[in-house]
Amino acid sequence: MKRLLLFLGLAVGLASCSSYEYYSLSNHAVNNTNYKTYAWIPETQSKTTSVYNNDIATDKIVQAASAELDKRGFVLDHDKPDLLIKYTVTVNKETKTMYEPVYYNPPARILPRITYYQGRPRYYYTYIDPLPVYVGTRAQKMQVKEGSIVIDIIDRKTSKLIWRGWAEGEVNDPQKAINDIPDVISNIFKKLN
Repeated sequence: MKRLLLFLGLAVGLASCSSYEYYSLSNHAVNNTNYKTYAWIPETQSKTTSVYNNDIATDKIVQAASAELDKRGFVLDHDKPDLLIKYTVTVNKETKTMYEPVYYNPPARILPRITYYQGRPRYYYTYIDPLPVYVGTRAQKMQVKEGSIVIDIIDRKTSKLIWRGWAEGEVNDPQKAINDIPDVISNIFKKLN
């Protein structure tokens, strides 16, 4: 029973881990002292492919990123923004190599034993079931869909990119990928200075 609970706890713990990796680059700090307002670059200049190429995904990306910017004190201003926000989403097929451990299970044995009790020999048998022995790894290649969401923040006055944050991860289930968008965007903006 304890093993079952341990296994279930481990499975839940691993399932709750994010399958995305987050990165960011910046020239200088993006904060409220230098910039106050932002606007989105028109959708024709943002590009999407496959899973994210629909209005639901686009709305989720824009809403989640706008909420994160609002939390940081930036205000949406379509007339004279200080910052321009752009997103890019891509999904590519890649080959991923998975390594599996290989074990050898030696056969179980029954061994005769002898012991002495009060001067008399006593015969009995012991059952030996040795532990598996690790002998190496086996490589297995799989086709996976690798997706990335990139958020660019551009200074409107200089037209230069001042911050880029992005997430990369496997996108094998389109519904889960779209439902994960708010969490992914939130984690990307955690990298914002």
